[in-house]
Amino acid sequence: EVKHHGTLAPERMPDLWQWLGSTDVSSAARLAILTAMTTGHRIGVIVNAEWRHIDEESGVWTVPARTDRATPGRMKSGREYALRLPKPLLGRLTSQRSDTAQRYVFESPTTTGPISPNAILKTLKRYDSELTAHGFRNAIKGWCRSAEPPVPDHIADAFCDHSLRGLDAAYRRGDTSAERSALAARLYDFVTGGAD
Repeated sequence: EVKHHGTLAPERMPDLWQWLGSTDVSSAARLAILTAMTTGHRIGVIVNAEWRHIDEESGVWTVPARTDRATPGRMKSGREYALRLPKPLLGRLTSQRSDTAQRYVFESPTTTGPISPNAILKTLKRYDSELTAHGFRNAIKGWCRSAEPPVPDHIADAFCDHSLRGLDAAYRRGDTSAERSALAARLYDFVTGGAD
């Protein structure tokens, strides 16, 4: 029997964001979760995000290609992946940066180095005992289909760095960076209620 990751109904993502603002969770955990809901990245990629991979002028976050199995924080596909972050999200991230020498975007408030995926999971379990960070990827795909206007499946798959199959793999080889950037901005506005 296949056991799926605990997910969240897409319409509950704004509620989760509101709840995070009313709890004692660290700003690193809160912003890591917002980044997961906005970018669709796996939690391992998010917690290991480094400032040197974000161009603060353009807002583009480039996750380098995987060159070995030991370096954490790379895409499951192994490919390089670049996404322009929504300006308000980038502003939130840079405003919580305590030191220009800080290596990780989401520093642990209690130890040296990045916040742990387990800290994120514990926070999510306080909101919903079934929820996992990976479930945001499913919520995003569901939101893309129900949004007005809807987001085409091949853009949602490219956004989540899924490998395309069949005719999509054969014919959809164009650059989707503009569409993925627009999707991240729409998700950010949806999750935060356009508060920025």
